Amino acid sequence: MSEIKEEVKENQEDRYVIDNDSKANSALRKLRELKAKKQEKEEQAEEFKREIDYWLEKEVSSIDSDIEFYEGILTEYAMNLKESDKELKTHKLPFGSLKFRAQSDKWNYEDDKLVESVEGAGLNDLIKVKKSVDKREFKKLVKVVGSNVINPDTGEVIEGVTIESREEKFSIDI
Repeated sequence: MSEIKEEVKENQEDRYVIDNDSKANSALRKLRELKAKKQEKEEQAEEFKREIDYWLEKEVSSIDSDIEFYEGILTEYAMNLKESDKELKTHKLPFGSLKFRAQSDKWNYEDDKLVESVEGAGLNDLIKVKKSVDKREFKKLVKVVGSNVINPDTGEVIEGVTIESREEKFSIDI
């Protein structure tokens, strides 16, 4: 225990103490040099980061091109399989699957026209206080004919909404 106390005492005695302007000036000069060195290292690190980012971008763009190529030829292959078997949903392989999934039709709304049309069609129960159509209930009560939406009670075309048929969705699982 006494050895530790003596070591601490020696370290305190060896400690640099500023007790005049000359030593203070030397310490300020050293501090300036250290801060400049730190700044230089930070700038050097930033340059390295820029170089690494450039390298990464170059490497990744090449890989992205390869990914696009393989996805393209796999899609082409899957489409050929789909032509042979119209009911094909999933083609499983050891390293992944080629999948086709039906997507529901996408409803494109023009809210202002739709609200007017629904009000005019007497379907006011579907209109929310903020003057928008309850689209979930709307879909249940109307009939789709082609790309038009019809009020089944009156046969009237409801404006402000069109139906866009969508193709099957294709995906690749790895």
